[in-house]
Amino acid sequence: MKNRLMQGILVSILAVSLTTGCSLGAKEALVAEAEVKTVEALPVAKHTIQRTLVASGTLEPVEETLISFELGGRIIRLNKEQGDQVKAGEVLGKLEDQDYKLQVERATTGVAQAQAGLEKVSSGAREQELTQARLLVEKAQMNADKAQEDLVKMEELYLNGAIPKDTWENATLRAQVAIKDVEAARATLSLAEEGARKEDISQTESIVQQQVIQKQQAELALKKTTLVSPVGGTVIGKMVNQGQLVGGGTPAYRIGNVKQLKVVLPVPDREISLWQPGSSVTLKLYDQERKGTVSKNYPSTNAGTGTVGVEVLVDNADGKWIVGQVVTGSYEIKGKEGLFVPVASVIRTGGENPHVFVVEGERVVKTEVEIGQLAIDKLEIISGLQVGQSIVVKGVDRLFDGDAIEVRGEQK
Repeated sequence: MKNRLMQGILVSILAVSLTTGCSLGAKEALVAEAEVKTVEALPVAKHTIQRTLVASGTLEPVEETLISFELGGRIIRLNKEQGDQVKAGEVLGKLEDQDYKLQVERATTGVAQAQAGLEKVSSGAREQELTQARLLVEKAQMNADKAQEDLVKMEELYLNGAIPKDTWENATLRAQVAIKDVEAARATLSLAEEGARKEDISQTESIVQQQVIQKQQAELALKKTTLVSPVGGTVIGKMVNQGQLVGGGTPAYRIGNVKQLKVVLPVPDREISLWQPGSSVTLKLYDQERKGTVSKNYPSTNAGTGTVGVEVLVDNADGKWIVGQVVTGSYEIKGKEGLFVPVASVIRTGGENPHVFVVEGERVVKTEVEIGQLAIDKLEIISGLQVGQSIVVKGVDRLFDGDAIEVRGEQK
């Protein structure tokens, strides 16, 4: 009876043990299956990384000139507008020239008087000539007195701001010329009265030459009332208006060659050695692209920005690009060859050294690496990996050393 009871107990225990063992094995199998993680992997290979340096600048003419009036006065005519084409030697504008014409006439009269005096000195004077010489002295003196009176009035008006400086300067010049006329007339009379001597003739010749120079100066001043372009090109800017009173040296037009443009790109000084003269740069303006050429690097750094100017030339024969527009320059630089992996494949958390997960069979191995430069979205691997190894590039954040994995969609 006891033996049968013990046998029953043993059978029951064995049955429970078998049942329990089967259940535990199934659970372990399920857990093991659940721990297999799906990832994507990438074979390690050498790459040459292409870098693109980008900078922006403003289009400018390669050559430009400011055209200015050399004399002061009121502008009575301007012949060109912004965008017009200009030829070298073409007339651009005109100043009021009445005062300058009067100076030429006065200088011409002075030359004639001096030459007449020289003739009288050389040939000897008759009574009628002496009388005429005295009258010329009187006339010259009257003109000088009148010019001096006018100068006093003009000086007072100028000091009170009622007239421009040019008007006062013209009055001063007239007074000076009138005084010279008196001197010339008196010299002529003196020679007529005293008779011709060698030194008198020489002095009169000098007076004649002085009058000729004054006439040439007056004619030159009259010529300068006409604004003539010394260069050809396109009117980039018109800086004065008709009727405006301007002083000598006031810029009137900005003229440049817009068939070829330049842009100065601000490049960080640490990268300036990469921009080599003669290299090609892609310039972009909205949806348009053109190839430009590096012409030169500027020799100094901008103290405010720490950048160095790189001048790029671009053809604009069609005239569609306009001075003042902002363009973006892209410069392709071929980097060194090395092992480069996606940034997302490298783990750098906490105090740990950078590491990746190398695929070995159906598991991953946590592998420390030494990283170098960042190029676009890739990191350079200096040490820790070899060509041909496969690393996890997606699903890295869920992995631990030794995890079982299933690789799907391995990239090439």
